[in-house]
Amino acid sequence: MERVIILKNTDTGQALTLPVTPKSYPMEAGRAVERLDMAQTGQIALPGLRGLFAGTLEFMLPARAYPFLTAGAKAEPSCYIEPLTAWSRDASVCRYIVTGAGVNIPVLLGPLEYGEGDGTNDVSCKLPLYEYRYLDEAKVEQATQNSGRPVETPPQTAGSYMVVKGDSLWAICRKFYGDGSLACKLATANGIKNPNLIYPGQVLTLPDRGALAGYAATPAPAAPRAGSASGKGSAGAGTSGSSTPLGLADRLAPQAAARARAAVDRHIAKEDVRAAIGLKAGQTVQAAVQAALGKNKKTTGEAPQCH
Repeated sequence: MERVIILKNTDTGQALTLPVTPKSYPMEAGRAVERLDMAQTGQIALPGLRGLFAGTLEFMLPARAYPFLTAGAKAEPSCYIEPLTAWSRDASVCRYIVTGAGVNIPVLLGPLEYGEGDGTNDVSCKLPLYEYRYLDEAKVEQATQNSGRPVETPPQTAGSYMVVKGDSLWAICRKFYGDGSLACKLATANGIKNPNLIYPGQVLTLPDRGALAGYAATPAPAAPRAGSASGKGSAGAGTSGSSTPLGLADRLAPQAAARARAAVDRHIAKEDVRAAIGLKAGQTVQAAVQAALGKNKKTTGEAPQCH
């Protein structure tokens, strides 16, 4: 089979077959060898890095139709000079192919050197070839050097957490999401009806923050009235083993004010009763009432009417 040399642009797919196959072609493959001088030993050879081919291809571009031209060749040097110089200028990666020799490697083209030498209008050319290596994506490793105190970043992926004594939904959301106000949404995500009440050993599902934001908030139940049986012994506030209510700062002042008003009302009512029956120090309520009724009977001569 007739040997031909082809240069093919990998970007455009355009291929140029040299019109005249040169008598020789450059090629080199293998690994570099490093030679070192060792004291009292002499020179040694060590394998180096993989080498890259670099050589110069010399060929002729004919100006007339010689019988030894390759099939389909054009007897017009400019048809070859123009694309070769453009590929070199644009840094296009080309395939350097020598048929029948197993040569097919990517190369970059150096500047094309050409000119006429014998007055025949044939053009002699020298084209430097440099093997091209495709680089893999660089994997940058973060330097392990001394740095400042690390900042905790809340996890953004789904997981789970087991409640321990002293935990609250507010504190758990603050720890894992950086936002305690998501506590009522976390209660919804875990089917908890009372965000104020969790227990040690309870396992909570922690959705990612984006999914958690889509849940409706489960409202905390209203605080029980002072002294009511329903408020006794509850572990409120979304805490395990704690009596601190969730959102305590939002409810403490109104509750205290309500209790104060109730106490004042009771005191006023008590003083009104004392004044109405004329209760004296050391006197029982029953005796004061009987005395008041007797006094009223002597004054009017009639029994008091109940309305």
